[in-house]
Amino acid sequence: MNKKHGIVVVGSTNVDLVARVAHLPLPGETVGNADYTTTYGGKGANQAIAAARAGGDVVFVTNLGDDSYGSALIPYFRDNAISSEFLFVEQNTPTGVAIILVADSGENCIAVAPGANQMLANDKIERIHAAIEQAEYLLLQMEIPYTSVASLIDYAYRAGTRIVLNPAPAMPLDPELLRKISLLILNETEAETISGLRLAEHDPAILAEQLHRMGPETIILTLGASGAYICSSTIRRSVQAFRVKAVDTTAAGDTFCGALTAQLTRTHDLLDAVKYATAAAALAVTKLGAQPSIPDRQAVEQFLETHCAPHIGND
Repeated sequence: MNKKHGIVVVGSTNVDLVARVAHLPLPGETVGNADYTTTYGGKGANQAIAAARAGGDVVFVTNLGDDSYGSALIPYFRDNAISSEFLFVEQNTPTGVAIILVADSGENCIAVAPGANQMLANDKIERIHAAIEQAEYLLLQMEIPYTSVASLIDYAYRAGTRIVLNPAPAMPLDPELLRKISLLILNETEAETISGLRLAEHDPAILAEQLHRMGPETIILTLGASGAYICSSTIRRSVQAFRVKAVDTTAAGDTFCGALTAQLTRTHDLLDAVKYATAAAALAVTKLGAQPSIPDRQAVEQFLETHCAPHIGND
């Protein structure tokens, strides 16, 4: 068998309509004087861009609309060193759109109109089986139909391709799927949804242990400014975050997932990959926008050279 190589990312692409506001509006409130920009986003696209900018060999599978946004995105992905072989175009359907409000504090709220993302179904999934067989990692999120995610996990598991799942947006997952996951990367909300435990009532290590018992080989529980917690059969460790001034947290989690997966293909060292991904995510929150904020490899390496390494504890 040929040695597996590279990363297949399957997921959503959105056009992000971003308004920066002094504070997030309350129900019924209008906040004026917003600064408005249009950028590209979607969890799948964000993670593909993050993996490619981290030096990964990336094939991105997504479903675009047959509109002006979709037409512009194809050359954009090519310009970011991403294979365009599986950029599908859905006829008579708009490209996904996300409406994002970002407060001066860096917090955000998002409403998504999925458009073509909802039609990334099995008739297209079957066409990428060969690419999955050849890949070292398959990276997935939950902004495409659940049945598509389940089908991809099942096929990659049988093909011997390692599966990285970021279960966002948060939703319960079938136990059978969880047992096939190589690396489950999730935040507090997603961890609570899947584990049934509340972080306010339990230490992060307990949540991670509960998730690990549900089947995934490795759990990485991301905790924002508090860093991350790693749990596997051989590792129980916390990793502190780098201290930076947050401007926009929109793509921090996606940057972490893509950068970590790319670094794993380079070093096959989980702790090293988490450290690298933590630095990439820290850089991402210092800039406005989803994909415009995702750093390249040179920027991350320079950041690591000039900042103290995050503390890695033994728990």
